[in-house]
Amino acid sequence: MSRRPRCLPTLLLAAALLAGCSPPYDATAGGANTLRVSVSADAGESLNPYVGSQSPIQELRSSLLFEGLTALDPAGKAEWRLATGMTSNADRTQWTITLRPGVKFTDGAEFTSADVVSSIKYLRDPGHATQGLALIQMIDPGSIQAVDKLTVRVGLSEPFSPFKEIWASVLLPMTKTGSAPAKPIGTGPFAVKSFAPGRESTVERFDGYWGEKPRLDAVQLIEYPSQQAQANALLSGRVDIASNTTPTIAKSLVGRDGIQVLDSKGNFSLRIGLNTAVAPFSDVRVRQALRLLVDRQQIVSNVFSGYGRIANDYETTAPPCAAPDIPQRAPDIAAAKRLLAEAGQTDLSFAITTDGLLPGMSELAQVFAQNAAQAGVKVSVNVVPTPELLAKWGKWPAFVDYNPVPYLPSVLGSLLPDRIGNGSNWNDPAFVKLAGKLFSSPEQDQCPLMNRMHEIEHTSGPNITPAFSDVLMPHRPAVHGLVPDVNGRPLSFLTGVTVG
Repeated sequence: MSRRPRCLPTLLLAAALLAGCSPPYDATAGGANTLRVSVSADAGESLNPYVGSQSPIQELRSSLLFEGLTALDPAGKAEWRLATGMTSNADRTQWTITLRPGVKFTDGAEFTSADVVSSIKYLRDPGHATQGLALIQMIDPGSIQAVDKLTVRVGLSEPFSPFKEIWASVLLPMTKTGSAPAKPIGTGPFAVKSFAPGRESTVERFDGYWGEKPRLDAVQLIEYPSQQAQANALLSGRVDIASNTTPTIAKSLVGRDGIQVLDSKGNFSLRIGLNTAVAPFSDVRVRQALRLLVDRQQIVSNVFSGYGRIANDYETTAPPCAAPDIPQRAPDIAAAKRLLAEAGQTDLSFAITTDGLLPGMSELAQVFAQNAAQAGVKVSVNVVPTPELLAKWGKWPAFVDYNPVPYLPSVLGSLLPDRIGNGSNWNDPAFVKLAGKLFSSPEQDQCPLMNRMHEIEHTSGPNITPAFSDVLMPHRPAVHGLVPDVNGRPLSFLTGVTVG
């Protein structure tokens, strides 16, 4: 039930919220010890964690309901979850996975090697077109076998070193055999209580969870059409956390009714993808020119309100590797014009498509359009619903994308050819060759390879990556126990959170 401010009539509700006239916080509105979170609406969402393209709300809910063999901790390090160990043969073409004993699914059934085998086979089947398929295409489908109740052996078509790290992806969850995709059952700390696509979903604590049990009774994810609507819901007391608000909105909320902001500093990036399969973006000179038009400091200041750091058109280097010695790209209008003239694109005009689902997406496209206009390049911003964006993924000439994952899965998922996440259809033979060496090399040999790959991204890659942004999450003062996450997903860590 909505609650209206007492000081102004109903017709002035929105103005009252923005002016700071909001009702008292009602900690019982969502039920005893229920955390209410506003999220960006997605009318096309489902509970299936294996769908081909997942929106942020689906990934968030999946992180509460399902688990992988490993997981990334808030510092970005891979830790054991459903697996307790992984060992390989000498050339890293076969891996043996040891599973955690005593794990239960949320329906009470025992988790065993049979469930891992069925989950991996489902993920590996190209006919299911799962988004996680891109990360495990090296797995030989015929070599996945249960050795015993808590042991699984997996064969690969080629050597692969970062096996533990790959399974930390939210796109590679384990589900009960036979439950997916219609009614998937996981082993996570929460279980589904209700689900209304595009409106709200509620997950409740699973008391049989093997790990640290949540202190919350439930989490309610309430969907809103815009970041401002989420902020208004927070101010009005309808939610406890606004998960997606722009930095400008987040800053405006601090201190009002005691609202605080959790600042997750890390490697989360918004980027403009250019479809290299279509003209004019198939011409590397055009891609180079557009990168030279970006005022990166303006993007950090205006799009992210200072909550970010300048990037250099390549994804972040994986720790503990040092960043490559590549000069920082700066705006150069004259050089951009020369490149466009050489490419026969002196009157270049195009649209950047986004669903604006995450904070800064639309704003990034708008600021880039302003920058490009200085060179006579006409850029419009095309905002479409999330289902439409995902349905035509890989066909948009230019689009806004986001990347919350470390470098190795980022390469596998979105920078190699024929991967679902590769919306730019980029295929660089030199990059692909280096990636093969990277994945077959021991950890101590990986840093030089990654830096050479960054050089290719910087020179001829498909993305304009102007900045790494903080992820800001405003919340009511009654919320305690939140932790920042280097990958921008603090709501994946809710077991220690309380309300009240």
